Amino acid sequence: MSLSKARLDLLSRVAERNEEEALTALRAAEARMAEAAALHGELGRYLDDYQARPIASPNPMLLENQRQFIAKLDEALQSQAKTVEAAKSRVAQAREAWMGTRRELRISLLLQEQGAAEDRRIDDRRSQRETDEFALNRHIAAGARYS
Repeated sequence: MSLSKARLDLLSRVAERNEEEALTALRAAEARMAEAAALHGELGRYLDDYQARPIASPNPMLLENQRQFIAKLDEALQSQAKTVEAAKSRVAQAREAWMGTRRELRISLLLQEQGAAEDRRIDDRRSQRETDEFALNRHIAAGARYS
C-alpha cells in the first residue's frame, strides 16, 4: 500500500471536515438567497399595492410625491433583483465547492477501502503461507518417521 493507514485516516478526516464546512457554507448561502428573494417579493408587492392606491384628493404636489416614491420603490426593487441574482451566483459557487469536497471525500473513502482490502490480501497471503509451511513441516516430519 502506498499510503499508510494513518495518512489515509487523516486524509479522510480532513475531507469529511472540508465537506461539512462546504455544506454549512452552501446552506448559509441558500438562506441568504431566500432572504433576498423574500425581500424582493415584499418590495414588489408593496410597489404594486402603492401603485394601485388612488390619491384621495389629487393635486400636483401629491402626484409628484407619489411619482417620486414609486420611482424610489422601483429603484429599490431593481437593486434587490440584482442582490437576488448575486445571491444565486454565490449559491451556485457554494454548491460547486460542496460537490468538489464530496468528490474528495468519496475518493479518500475509496482509498481507505482499497488500503483495507490490500491489507486483507496481505494478511490472507501471510496466513496461507503460514498454513502451507505448517502443512509442509508436518509432511516432512511424518515422512521422517517412516524412513
